[in-house]
Amino acid sequence: MDKEKVLDKIKKCLALGRSANEHEAAQALRQAQALMEKYKVNAEDIALSKVSEQKADRKMAFKLAGWQWGVANMIADIFGCKSYQRGKTMMFYGIGNRAETSAYAFDVVYRQISADRRKFLKTCRAGKPSHRTYLADRFCGGWIASAWETVKKFEMSDEEKAIMDGYKKKEYPDMAEARTRDAKSSILQGSKMEYEALTRGMESGKQVKLHYAVNGTGFVKQIGGQT
Repeated sequence: MDKEKVLDKIKKCLALGRSANEHEAAQALRQAQALMEKYKVNAEDIALSKVSEQKADRKMAFKLAGWQWGVANMIADIFGCKSYQRGKTMMFYGIGNRAETSAYAFDVVYRQISADRRKFLKTCRAGKPSHRTYLADRFCGGWIASAWETVKKFEMSDEEKAIMDGYKKKEYPDMAEARTRDAKSSILQGSKMEYEALTRGMESGKQVKLHYAVNGTGFVKQIGGQT
């Protein structure tokens, strides 16, 4: 029996261990304990098995701009997950089906911000390509900051935070902070054009609808577009 099946069986036994029927509960707990001893499973293994991973559909570049990471970090924060990059794929991990919801939300929101970025570039007055990229990045920065501020995020409990930290230490102990490729411009930094780009981004981000609903089965996908 593989470890995943063992863990599922143990969790079912532990759930039965909460039964109102004392005899049934005691029997289930004995079975769970026996399985844990037989397959060398501890309490931490059971806790960490609550965490799942999900990849987003959108293909990314190997090295991302700061605003692209900003989208991933915002989504992870809102839905109680963590994000990392595997090759050209954005990955999310979280308790229950939060990772699945986060991956879905990332694809939707990334599509929205990319469309708004293209609209901004069509009206951008900067001539040099590097200046246009710099201003578009500032636009996206404002967009993310505004959207992040208007959305109520999911608050993880201390127990859930401990599980997430334990999962990272076990699965990705050497994970380093991602390096970003960001456009720079000493000419535009602090300029009126930069301020306008940020402001326009904030106005666009403010219109984004991004929310979750919780029911008995966990998260429900309710990610909307802009108003």
